[in-house]
Amino acid sequence: MEILSPAGNFESLQAAVHYGADAVYVGGSRFSARKSAQNFTDDELCKAVDFCHARGVKLYLCCNTLLKEEELSNAMEFIRYGYQIGVDALIIQDLGLLECVRQALPDMPIHASTQMTITNSAAVKTLKKLGVHRVVLAREVTAGELEEIRKQTDMELEYFVHGALCISYSGQCLMSSLLGGRSGNRGGCAQPCRLPYTLLRNGKPVTETKPLLCPKDLCLAQRVQELSAMGIASLKIEGRMKSPAYVAMVTQIYKQAAEGSISHEDVQNMLKFFSRGGSCEGYYSGCTYDGMMDTTDKAKIAGELPVLEKKIKTAPVILSASAITGKPLLLTMATHSGETITVSGELCQRAIKSPTTKERIEQQLSKLGGTPFHAEKVTVLASPDVAVSVGELNALRRKGAEQLENLVVQKFKRELPPQQVSYAKPISRVHMPTLCCDVHTEEQLRAVVDMGIGRVYVPDHLWSKAGTAEEPILLLPPLSKEGQGISVAHAERVCIQNLGQLLSCRGKDIVAGHRLNVTNSHSATLLAELGIRRIVLSPELNMQAICQLRRKTEVDLEVIAYGRLPLMLLKNCIIKSTYACDCGNGHYALRDRKNEIFPILPRHCGNVIYNSKPVYMADRIDEMSKMQIDGLRLSFTLENYETCCNVIKEYQEALGGKTKKRPTYDFTRGHFYRGME
Repeated sequence: MEILSPAGNFESLQAAVHYGADAVYVGGSRFSARKSAQNFTDDELCKAVDFCHARGVKLYLCCNTLLKEEELSNAMEFIRYGYQIGVDALIIQDLGLLECVRQALPDMPIHASTQMTITNSAAVKTLKKLGVHRVVLAREVTAGELEEIRKQTDMELEYFVHGALCISYSGQCLMSSLLGGRSGNRGGCAQPCRLPYTLLRNGKPVTETKPLLCPKDLCLAQRVQELSAMGIASLKIEGRMKSPAYVAMVTQIYKQAAEGSISHEDVQNMLKFFSRGGSCEGYYSGCTYDGMMDTTDKAKIAGELPVLEKKIKTAPVILSASAITGKPLLLTMATHSGETITVSGELCQRAIKSPTTKERIEQQLSKLGGTPFHAEKVTVLASPDVAVSVGELNALRRKGAEQLENLVVQKFKRELPPQQVSYAKPISRVHMPTLCCDVHTEEQLRAVVDMGIGRVYVPDHLWSKAGTAEEPILLLPPLSKEGQGISVAHAERVCIQNLGQLLSCRGKDIVAGHRLNVTNSHSATLLAELGIRRIVLSPELNMQAICQLRRKTEVDLEVIAYGRLPLMLLKNCIIKSTYACDCGNGHYALRDRKNEIFPILPRHCGNVIYNSKPVYMADRIDEMSKMQIDGLRLSFTLENYETCCNVIKEYQEALGGKTKKRPTYDFTRGHFYRGME
């Protein structure tokens, strides 16, 4: 079982390696989901790869952000560099980048990032089909679900065991993006979840103003042996923005836990030096609601980091030397993995007075400090009258260590395959988009049908009433947990919202919902290969990016042109965590320090937090039409019958050529003009 440690800079990488990491994950100067970390320049990345490989440690490169159309070529240039220098695997979120890598570099190992929101074995199997080697599961996967996923697939599984927890499913949070323009899917999260909020019930406060969205830090140090018994391939430690001392300490504790020598005192000593409001086991043992949360807003550092006993990780080598009078001094060095070099020195002279003993030669050759190696065994064949100076032995040892290190790291380097250049013919569609709607209440469904909308996305609880729609589409839940069955037999058309729902929908007319985070044409191409007929684009794209994407794909495209966008998808029910288990008995919302109100809708004992105001674009329909999008979706959440009818009418009239004015109520343009950073 692998202990996988974070490294935000070279010093942290050295700490991780020397204190027991089997692998480290790092970000380069671009395309990494931790922009605020120091990260690695290209030269530093090459040195980091060699440093790790010389010591028997793997290095994984994070390219785990969503990419816009014009960024893919630069991302692939960076990845080709990583491929050449010997990066062991890529950690990827973007489906389009996954498609590019598997086409251009088919032997490059790919790890699916936790940002893909993988919560079941069906999604794991789909990713395996796409050439992924390992899946980093969502932090919300419980021990029972993890064990069942392990039984259902032979794919390598990776699981977070320590560090900061996000309250939202990773890859499903748009709060920072929509409120401040800094996208968590692009590594720029401003962490608005750490700010104070007030919980409202029917418009009235039921809590104090405090950090209601702040989980405690995760710590599964005492569950390591259970995870090992399950067959989990890698235990991941969060912390690319943490100090080298922190990385060293946590890595050492988890390495000890993997070796079975951890105590409760060890864990507590680790936690008292850094934890956010205390620690918890996250979702591993099931959601404990308020037991996971830190609403105290206390200082996060509780003590100074201890002075750790310095450790240096080196690889064992076997040395054999020959010091025969009249022949060249020889040294052979061999690693456990089979790399062997032999270096020679000057001719060995006969001693005039005191010969050099075998013990003296062994002692001098074993001094490998400052190299990636340590002498596991040294054998010397020497003439009884030979004389070899200390300087000669030192020079030969340095020469041998240098050549062996070079031999070890060079075996990880790769030659780039021939680059295939394809020029896609621009695609042009000249037509007006059609309106479609998604609904969440029976009242909304009636309004949509009464206003003549044929294409309607309907959740399962309303499906029995969907027959009144001309073209009903079954809107599946935001995600599916392991063991949670999906019944789609009654629907011809379905809208999936994560990869785990795809296998159950084979043979259907499938729409990919916006939660699949499609931001480029290569993502659209990959999904089309999987049987997707239409794609709802990510709400983080602006009009320019949508136009660029449109010109590169023939897949039907849809955008959310009206509605409150979901900011967060939570497994933890904030209502239950901070107030009471009372979801069905009132209307709940969060109020922030600026008096913005964010509605909360319960979903399967979790929550969806929505934006305080809806996207509105009816008065900009001419600009929307220039994107050549196939569908404009109106997404209804809290709207009543009358409001739904009015909104639909405004968009219908706008598409019919009638000029519309700005609405009198508060609204947002979403990312149509700004776009994600």
